[in-house]
Amino acid sequence: MHTIEICVGSSCFVKGSNELVEMLKKYLEEKKLEDKVQLKGAFCMGQCAKGLGIRVDGKLLENVTLANALDKIEIELNDVL
Repeated sequence: MHTIEICVGSSCFVKGSNELVEMLKKYLEEKKLEDKVQLKGAFCMGQCAKGLGIRVDGKLLENVTLANALDKIEIELNDVL
């Protein structure tokens, strides 16, 4: 089971973390990965100045935006896709 954590702190929320959560829910449904990937909310990851806070299996992703989030997450989940 893989885990994706999305920061839901105020800075990331303003940058669109809530939209990203919805995008990821749809993505996981479309790819039929709901039983292989757990999506969780988290508090500040210290990425406020760099982009959205996202961790995949404990690995903090850097410079994540709404535009590139799925690409970066797919790279980390390549063994289940």
